[in-house]
Amino acid sequence: MIFKHLFTPKWKHPKTAVRLAAVDKLDTGKDAEVLQTLALKDSSAEIRKKALHKVNNLVLWWQAYKQDQSLKELAEQQISSAVLNKNEALSDDIRCEYIDKYASAKLLEKLAFSEKEIQVRVKLLKRLANAKLIERAFKDGEEELQVALLPLIEQYQLDKTVLKSAHNAAKTHITNRIEQQRLAKEMPTQVEQQTKVVLAKLNALREKTQYLQVEEQSTALLKQWQEIELKWLNEDTIATVDEKFNRINEKLTQHLAKLKHDFDTQQAHEQALQAKASFISQMIEAVARAEKQLAAAIEALEEQQTSALADMLSDLRAQITQSEFSDSKELLTLSKQVDSLTEQLAKLPELIAANTLMQKNLDELEQVTPAQDITQLDAVLMAQKAAYEQCKTTLRKLPTSLHKQASARLNALSKQFKQDVSPLVDEQQNQLKQARRKAKDVQRLIDQGRFNVAFGVFNGFLEHYEKLTEYNQQSIEKLHSSLNDALKEVRDWQKYAATPKRAELLLLLDEKLIQTDIDPKERAKEVKLLRARWNELGRIDTDEEKAQATLFDEKIELLFAPCREFFAQQERQRDEAKKSRTLIIEQMQELGLQDTQQQVFDWRQYESQFNRIAKQWRSAGSVDGAVYKTLNNEYRSNYNVVNDRLKAYHQSNAVLKQQLVEQAQQQLELDDLASACEQLKELQKQWQTIGFAGSKQEHTLWQNFRAHNDAVFVKRSEQFELQKQQQSEQETQQQAQLDALASQLHNDLSEQELEQLTAKVSELRLLPSMKKLQAALVDKTAQLKQKLAVKKDQQKYDVLIAAIEHGEPLPEAWQQAKSTSKLTGEQLLLRLEILAEVSSPAELKSRRMAEQVALLDAKLQGEKVSFKQCLLDYFSVCNGQVDSNRVIAVLKR
Repeated sequence: MIFKHLFTPKWKHPKTAVRLAAVDKLDTGKDAEVLQTLALKDSSAEIRKKALHKVNNLVLWWQAYKQDQSLKELAEQQISSAVLNKNEALSDDIRCEYIDKYASAKLLEKLAFSEKEIQVRVKLLKRLANAKLIERAFKDGEEELQVALLPLIEQYQLDKTVLKSAHNAAKTHITNRIEQQRLAKEMPTQVEQQTKVVLAKLNALREKTQYLQVEEQSTALLKQWQEIELKWLNEDTIATVDEKFNRINEKLTQHLAKLKHDFDTQQAHEQALQAKASFISQMIEAVARAEKQLAAAIEALEEQQTSALADMLSDLRAQITQSEFSDSKELLTLSKQVDSLTEQLAKLPELIAANTLMQKNLDELEQVTPAQDITQLDAVLMAQKAAYEQCKTTLRKLPTSLHKQASARLNALSKQFKQDVSPLVDEQQNQLKQARRKAKDVQRLIDQGRFNVAFGVFNGFLEHYEKLTEYNQQSIEKLHSSLNDALKEVRDWQKYAATPKRAELLLLLDEKLIQTDIDPKERAKEVKLLRARWNELGRIDTDEEKAQATLFDEKIELLFAPCREFFAQQERQRDEAKKSRTLIIEQMQELGLQDTQQQVFDWRQYESQFNRIAKQWRSAGSVDGAVYKTLNNEYRSNYNVVNDRLKAYHQSNAVLKQQLVEQAQQQLELDDLASACEQLKELQKQWQTIGFAGSKQEHTLWQNFRAHNDAVFVKRSEQFELQKQQQSEQETQQQAQLDALASQLHNDLSEQELEQLTAKVSELRLLPSMKKLQAALVDKTAQLKQKLAVKKDQQKYDVLIAAIEHGEPLPEAWQQAKSTSKLTGEQLLLRLEILAEVSSPAELKSRRMAEQVALLDAKLQGEKVSFKQCLLDYFSVCNGQVDSNRVIAVLKR
């Protein structure tokens, strides 16, 4: 054993102190391998530490970091220091591996702000996932770094925060993105509203029946539809909107086709009717001309036009007979008219003779000159009557064809004569009427014993009697004689009886004057009666009678004196009442002049003013009967204007409220009570906006409306409770279904099994309250499917990487016949490096930045940039000549 130690190197000695001393003697050059062995494999941590410090090789430090737990912290210090100081002795592989897998967040943060390579800084910031650090880096960075950080700025929604610090392309991009975000929020609602409006208008056109209107409006609406930017809607919404549009457009096209067919048919029918009407109008005008010419020939007593008229009538008959409308009612009538004219033409000589005689009689009638004064009236009327009777006799013998024209002239002459003598005749009739009325009044007064009045009225009768012609006086001569004889007899008797009665009236006046307790109205009646009785006693002829008349006037005046003040007061009160009523009429008139057609008009105040004025009229004082009649007529005229407006307003409100009552009643028949209740709430709002419906109808309408509302809400409450119970039971059942399906979900399922399970979950018809659970289960299956897809996709990439590394042909899955991309291979490779976040060669820095901006712009425009499609396009463009190193670096991202 002793010899064994003698020949064993000191660095292998079992004692730690010996080995520790041996380390100091080892040379870093020739003993490098021994030092490396000690640094990694010696059992003493102190020796491993000393050997590592002596060699001071970063590779050894890295190996110690990964496998020596005792020295891991010391090794990490060496490695992190080398990384921070960018020690060139530290290989890129170690550096990248340390940063990617082992570096602390604090170190990563330092690197993120000290690293010069932009892609590394972006990668570090992405890994740190700290919004404040990303914001700080962006604000402190140059344009190139800002462009590279744009995806992270978008991810953490820092666009508005960093906008002021952005430069050039980055600022433009952020500004565009903010605008796109704003549009993305606002436009879907606007576009959806536009689609609803256009679709509703297109659908409404199906209810219209005017072809030209529908065709014009549909063209305009279709143009509007083409201008709507549907890109702002999601794919499901676009599909739904397109489906609705296609369905409505198809139905509208069918409706338009039907309207066009009906329109063309109607146009053809109208053209045929217009052609018929035009032909009939031409024939009517032609027959009228023929009839006019025939009448002119008869009137002129000429037979020279007979031949020309016969040809004209024959031509008219041929046109009517040969027309395609010959069987129409109008042409049949015209045909009969032409036949009649032909017959008249054949009788033209006879017609001329008869017309000559008629014209002669009419000329004689025309020669009768109207009377100029009352003395000629009887003679002129007799002469005119004789000539008129002669014309009537000749007219009855005149042929029918000439009857109309001659009768018209006869009537015109008779009318003109009556018009000329009507002042005198009317005056005579009025005098005769007045005379007969006066005679009747005289006879009535005689029968009543009112002889004095009868004498005065008889004088009026004589005035009218003397103004009558002799012929008219004869008609009332017997009446004149009888009245004259009766009044003569009365006059003789009256003289005999009047004297004692005058004395009696004077004594009665004395008795009345003694009375003190009097009623002014009764006293006025007595005065009036006594005056009437005095006048009935006849004329005053003798001096004694004149003295009695003077005494009567004095006493009757004394008797009436107390009444004057009373009636004066009454008159003043009536004047005040008249002024008050006149003012009320003016107020009612002003109310009637108000413009009730204004868009905003206060009907409640208007009706209140009307009722107040009407109440004032009823309580106003009394006026004279004649004055009241005049004022009342004026008041009622203005009253009716306002009252009719209010009645019309009440009636229109009653009609509107009755419609609401009917609509409320209809809600009772609906199965969808929720919708019915919403509709009733809307009807209640409408009810409040409608004015008063009149005292007779308002209460009844409201009671009916309220009863229908109450019935629907009660019914809804009952249904709601039932639905709530049913929903609870359904939720329990559906929860059990979802739980059963969720229990089948695990990581070992195949893609087909996941599809089947997803279909089962999606096919479930669940209540809205269970939709979230259903969506969560669907999302969970989708996540498992995505994991399977990623796993399969990764296998494809592994096969591709192996093929490129071994220089083998690309797998068939990565070959496409022809690329649709317009980009070059270099551009596509730069985009692949950007998407994979892999560094590009330094000399391509500016080109990479341009492609990065282009990618961001494409994303803003809604284009989907796929890594896989970009890779396929690159392989297609390069035709097998790929940059293996750069492509593999991208694929191993």
